[in-house]
Amino acid sequence: MPEKVNISDLKFESYSDKPLKVFSEMIANADNKLELGSMAAEAAGNAAALALFAINKTASEDAALTSAAKDIETLRTYFVHLMDEENKAKAPLEKRLKNGAPEDEIEGGVRTACAIVDEVLYSVIKVVEILDSVSDKICPCAAHIAADALIFARAALDTARLQLAWRSTQMMEEVYARTTRREPEIAIEGINPTIDALLKKFEANIK
Repeated sequence: MPEKVNISDLKFESYSDKPLKVFSEMIANADNKLELGSMAAEAAGNAAALALFAINKTASEDAALTSAAKDIETLRTYFVHLMDEENKAKAPLEKRLKNGAPEDEIEGGVRTACAIVDEVLYSVIKVVEILDSVSDKICPCAAHIAADALIFARAALDTARLQLAWRSTQMMEEVYARTTRREPEIAIEGINPTIDALLKKFEANIK
């Protein structure tokens, strides 16, 4: 039987519009409702913003850079949105755990909670790929900024990976749990050589 809709369950606190000081304090609070999925989205948003900063600082009318900037800006705003979506996505799970729901319902809630974290992980990989596609066009004056974008991207990837690893421990279905833990590792292993090469390129261009 489908779960009954409780209007009070539809209310949630938005974190993306919090002042930085308040947001930082909320993270430090042991009772806060934020989890690493939201932290991954924040780091990913910083990665996108820094990549966009590097492109804009290059100040070129090159068509490829213009297109890259447009796509990265779309991703940047998406990451801000995902900060709140991750919080919303785990609400059904928290409700089911609190009410002692059957194992199959808890499993469904865990998978739903993982969905947004997956979005963060694969979307930040897209940021890296876009930056890679225009890396030869980034001016030396912005090389340090582009390099920092990659540092934040890597932080976002590992933060998402850790959240998914933790969520996998709540899963009853062993194969799905192993997949949830292993797929992010494979994705990161796949993009790490690109990140390493770009970091080497950008750092060499810091002049």
